[in-house]
Amino acid sequence: MTDADKNREAEFIEQCRTYQGERLLPGSGSGSWATTYADEFIDAATALYLLYKNMGVRSPLASIAAMFREAGIKSCRGAEMSIVKVEYLYKTHLLKKLRAT
Repeated sequence: MTDADKNREAEFIEQCRTYQGERLLPGSGSGSWATTYADEFIDAATALYLLYKNMGVRSPLASIAAMFREAGIKSCRGAEMSIVKVEYLYKTHLLKKLRAT
C-alpha cells in the first residue's frame, strides 16, 4: 500500500467513524426498528471497498470488517462490524452505489 493509499484509507475510515451508527429511515418514528446507514457512511465504505479492490486485496469485505473493528466502528444498530454485517452492508447498500457508477 502506498502512502497515498494509506492516507485515503485513513480518510475513508474516519468518515465512516464520523457517520456510523443509527439513522432512521424517513417517516420512521423515534424508537423505530427501521434503522439504516447514513449516506456519507455508505459513500465512504464504498470508496474503501473500491480502494481495496483496485489494490488487488483478495477479500475487500474481510479487510473492511477488520478495519471497522479495529477503529471501533459499529453497525447501524450498534453491533460490532463482523464480516456478516459487512456482507449485509455490501449487498444492501454498496452494490447499489457500485452499479450506479
